[in-house]
Amino acid sequence: MRISDETVEAVKKGTDITELVSSYIKLEKRGRNYVGLCPFHNEKTPSFTVSPDKQICHCFGCKKGGNVLQFYMEVENVSFAEAVRKLGKPLGVEVAASEEGASDSEMQLIKIHEYMTDLYHHILMHTNEGESALKYLEDRGFTPDIIRKEKIGIAPDMRDFTKNALSDKGFSLELAFQAGIISRNEENFSYYDRFNGRIMIPIRNHQGYIVGYTARSVDGREPKYLNTPETSIFQKRRLLYNLSDARKDIRKQDEVILMEGHLDIVKVKMTSVGNVIGLMGTALSEQHIQSLHRLASNVTLMFDGDDAGQNAQLSLGSNLLEAGLNVYIAAMPKGMDPDEYIEKNGKEAFENLVKNEKRHYVHFKAESLLKESMNNDMAFSNNIRTLTEHLKYVKDQVTKDRLIQHISQLYKIDRQSIEQNVPAPASGYTQTASPQPRPQQLPLRERKERYLLRTLMKDKRLLVKFQENISEEVLTTPVYYVIFRGLCRYFDKYDGFDLSSFSHYIEGEHFSTAMEIDALAIHDDITTEEVNDYIEDLSGIRNSEKEKQRLLLKLQDAENSNDYELQAKLVHQLNEINSRFKR
Repeated sequence: MRISDETVEAVKKGTDITELVSSYIKLEKRGRNYVGLCPFHNEKTPSFTVSPDKQICHCFGCKKGGNVLQFYMEVENVSFAEAVRKLGKPLGVEVAASEEGASDSEMQLIKIHEYMTDLYHHILMHTNEGESALKYLEDRGFTPDIIRKEKIGIAPDMRDFTKNALSDKGFSLELAFQAGIISRNEENFSYYDRFNGRIMIPIRNHQGYIVGYTARSVDGREPKYLNTPETSIFQKRRLLYNLSDARKDIRKQDEVILMEGHLDIVKVKMTSVGNVIGLMGTALSEQHIQSLHRLASNVTLMFDGDDAGQNAQLSLGSNLLEAGLNVYIAAMPKGMDPDEYIEKNGKEAFENLVKNEKRHYVHFKAESLLKESMNNDMAFSNNIRTLTEHLKYVKDQVTKDRLIQHISQLYKIDRQSIEQNVPAPASGYTQTASPQPRPQQLPLRERKERYLLRTLMKDKRLLVKFQENISEEVLTTPVYYVIFRGLCRYFDKYDGFDLSSFSHYIEGEHFSTAMEIDALAIHDDITTEEVNDYIEDLSGIRNSEKEKQRLLLKLQDAENSNDYELQAKLVHQLNEINSRFKR
């Protein structure tokens, strides 16, 4: 069953394009529009434009965008029905199951996770099997409210509990294996539980769907943490833990706080710090860097206060800095993680640390390398070279000056020596204003064709009247004729032109041109005579009249001179013109 037009329009009108796009990428105001880094392709200079007035977005690089539904379908890789359902939910607009269509295989995997998450959570909160795990969490300071909010659960210490629960519910065990919830013996193809005797922390993707787990042992068994294996919906290189909840705070503060422990993040969510997300381990993929770049300008690393955490911060911080982000470190005391810090010092102390104790990555690295530098001349030279190399990625001059001053004092070397060794700025990562479509001096004919299209966009009455007069001989530029055909289909349904709605009637590659034409300024009182003149001019009728007059004069001379052969030739040419431009 098709989703009703009323439902679609309600979702489109109720969802603000700027609000939606800015929940995925950082936007900056440019005149009446907003610009940001395109979420659909990797770029260093913003080319993605959002128009609040027209409720559309568009990338002038890869040509993707459209209205709110088209953007959401593309950015989330979901069907039209799923986009309407997800965007409609916060608006109170419901899409009936019969309208949604059948779920694809990935939605089946997600449904398996949703069912088991509810079951694990129930066992933790309401059964004897969950008592010890619940006490463990409460002793670590996790409140019932946060446990319920995060849907934390427990997988009972039984070999086949999950397998049997899914089977009894009618789920395919093969699908459960593909979801990573159960394992399989590859010798006899028998299935068994992957997780047992572990606290189950659900992992949501950026859409908010549960796609996997971090499972923590409560009895000391190894590994301490066991993650869902790689599946079609659980890919570590793409996932950022808690992003679906943190996105709004990240956008508001233009900062991501990046942690490594998922229970750390759950504990932090009990404070006022809301812009915190986590990696699936300590590996930082290219996809992670791209996502962070689109989310915010600033990244603060807050890893565990052990050697592994510090080394991870040094490694990841370098990658993020070179990617053009402003990178800071909020260091944990030696041997302490954020969860333990909150337990020992309280929420207010943690909030103050986040607010007041961030050092620039280069500052942090300079201090980290100091000890080995002071007793080893080779290390001293190498480390100074490393620090000056990092400085080229610091875009803000005031910040760069402060860092140079700090390194100078810390390493007891002349400030000028450092400045002279800083390489030229990494211009490739400089963010500049969005490149708007360049004004181009189009040929006169193309300008006329654009003007004709703009008049037809403005007034359905004119399109209906002249629709039969317009062919590929009038709109000779292929993209303009494609837009015209799209207009004909569009006005079969709508009475007034709306660029957001029109985007459904034209391919993305032609949408840039449609946007440019829609932006043309034309006067309001366009007459049918004016449109008719344009069509005659473009079709050649006007020029053909001049040609006919010229041929008639020649024909008269041929008749006067009795040149019958020339008369026949001229009459044939006149007939050709008349047949070509018959009204």
